[in-house]
Amino acid sequence: MHPSASEWLFFREMRVGTGRQNAGAQRVDGFALNTLPHMAMKRICYEVKTSRADFLTELKQPIKRRIGMRYSNEFYFVTPAALVKIGEIPAECGLVEAGFATFDEWKELIGRHSGFFNYDPERRAYCMITVPAPWRDTPGPTWQLVAAMLRNQRRQFVEKPPARPVQERLDLL
Repeated sequence: MHPSASEWLFFREMRVGTGRQNAGAQRVDGFALNTLPHMAMKRICYEVKTSRADFLTELKQPIKRRIGMRYSNEFYFVTPAALVKIGEIPAECGLVEAGFATFDEWKELIGRHSGFFNYDPERRAYCMITVPAPWRDTPGPTWQLVAAMLRNQRRQFVEKPPARPVQERLDLL
């Protein structure tokens, strides 16, 4: 859903906090940061729920989303299609549904939803905003969050370093 790599930074499984004494620090499943000032440096938090029981447990413990709500302008639950009912989504949250579909199935989904869509025909994967999250003005990030983002990014590069650039040989006349 964040197609421009130069505009967005995306962090997976980010622990918010630093040091060993914060071993119990909360994690966010996904965190996206828009890097452009004219986009208000928008911050979006994603909480992935793969089972209905997990989602219902989250609803009973709203304190668990507190850290994601604190640092983001928008907060989304990400679930498989039809896992939750639209009316179950808390007013301060949004819903992104994700799954796999053929192109024809995906076109049918478009007719039923009016939210943003992203479809990868190669993988047959899609995601769509079913319930838009309301915008919340939140204070800027703390140094702990900045450190967590940098640590997360470093880990990504260590585990999966970027591919070497492809170089072409130029034939000179």
